[in-house]
Parts: sequence; C-alpha cells; structure tokens
Amino acid sequence: MKLKIAPTLRSGSRQDFRPSCNRGRQDFRPRRIPKLLTSSATCLSAIALFVALVLSNVPSIKAGANKPLKTKAAGNSPAVSGVARFEGPRPKRQGLAMDEASLKLHKSRPLNENVLVGPGGALANVFVQVKKGVEDKEYSVPAKPAMMDQVGAIFRPRVQGVMVGQKFVLRNSDPFIHNVRSLSLRNRAFNIAQPPKTADREKVFRRTEGPIRMGCDFHRWMQAYVFVMDHPYFAITDAQGRFSIEGLPAGEYTLEAWHEEFGKQRAQITVGSDGAARADFTFQAKEQ
Repeated sequence: MKLKIAPTLRSGSRQDFRPSCNRGRQDFRPRRIPKLLTSSATCLSAIALFVALVLSNVPSIKAGANKPLKTKAAGNSPAVSGVARFEGPRPKRQGLAMDEASLKLHKSRPLNENVLVGPGGALANVFVQVKKGVEDKEYSVPAKPAMMDQVGAIFRPRVQGVMVGQKFVLRNSDPFIHNVRSLSLRNRAFNIAQPPKTADREKVFRRTEGPIRMGCDFHRWMQAYVFVMDHPYFAITDAQGRFSIEGLPAGEYTLEAWHEEFGKQRAQITVGSDGAARADFTFQAKEQ
C-alpha cells in the first residue's frame, strides 16, 4: 500500500484536516487558536461571573415594592421657628393719603401697613435674625437678586433682608414716575429716579446695616425697610406671624425680633443636633 503524504496546513487555512491514506483514515491535527480569541473568551468569562454575583445580591421585588419613596417637604425640615404676636387692642388701620393717579390703580383706598395684625394677634412683617452666636466666616451670597418693586404706589415687599454683596434690584411697575431714596448710614445712600417703563436698576450693599428706610419723594406715604446681613440666618414673619430659620448648627444663640412700630425683642435659644429650636415673641403698643 502506498501512502500519500498530506500537504502541510498553513496557519489560518479553512480546512481542519485532510485525508492521509486511500482507506479514508483521517489525520486530525490540533488547530492553532489565535491569541485574540483566547483573550475574548477570558473577558466573557469574567463578565459572566460578575453578572452572576450581582444578581445573587439583588433582593426579590415584591408586588408594590416599586412605589415612589415619600420625602419630607422642605418646609418640614428642622428649623428655628416661632410666632410673633401683638398683645392688646388691635390698632385701627388708616387709609393712605394717595393722590388721584395712585388711587386709580386700586379698587378702594388702601390702608396703611405699618401694623398688620391677624387672627389671634398674629403680627406680620417682623424681621427675625440671629444676633449672636453665628460662626464668624464668609457665607455664600445668593445668586438670585433681592427685589423691591413699586406696585400701586406701594413698595413690595415692605420688609426684607439681603446679604452683603447680593444684587438688590429696584423695579417700577407703575405707569408714572417714582424714585427710591435710601436713608443709609453705613452704606452709601442713593436716590434713583425711575420713570415708567424703564429698565430695572441695581444696587449692591457693601456693609451690614439695618433697618435701612426706603422712601419715594413723589409719594410720601411709600416706605419700606431693608436689612443688610453678613449671614443667611434671618426671616420675616408672614400673615400668620410665623417665621422659620433653617440650617443653624447646634449651639447657643441670641435671636432678635424687630418691628417698625414696636421696637426690638431678644430671646435666647439652644439649637440641638437636629437643628430645631423654638422662640416666640409678644409685642405690645408703646406707651404714649
């Protein structure tokens, strides 16, 4: 029997074997596996092992388990809070001595807003600030500007706080001219005329001060108050007399509450590790 010598296979040939004799015996030769395929197989094995480990640690999902989580509203977070009240007979509000052009912007004559007392003696527009105990450091300045608008020949808001370096925007929303005069002492005083339909004006306070009284020379009944602060721990009471100051670290503090007619009061508080504390203020009419 004569044997035929099979030709040598080249690397990468499509054939894995060739016949080696006339009787049909096949000579199986080991196939050379490229390195790239070996590396790919190793990576796939590692990925499969990782997926198996992850899936083994995933808890089973029960019916209803994918309901959205309930989160606390921002207003419910721990804070220094309280209520300012007025004690005594409620002062009678008088109508503002407006000119005819200003009165046309209202359905009826507006009343003065220097004392706003609600149900239960709730006192609005009380400025409450942390007077002592705040850490002496630089606090970030709000990117959003503070705003004082002139609407219906009335400043809005009547009382507010801004931070040193924060933009303070003045706006005239009325169809006639106003001017804003600041009676500043530590900051540079200004007097800005604002004709109707003109662009907003912008100021920046460089020193702490307050209250700064704002007025309009064209409309003498207009007035507002601005406090310039070097920290963000302050608030103004709402129509229910409530205030809330968030973010105070644990410690001892002195709060000060100011009202344009009834003056100042102070209270000592201790803020716990949860950031909460309580302080209420009661104001009375000044003796004549």
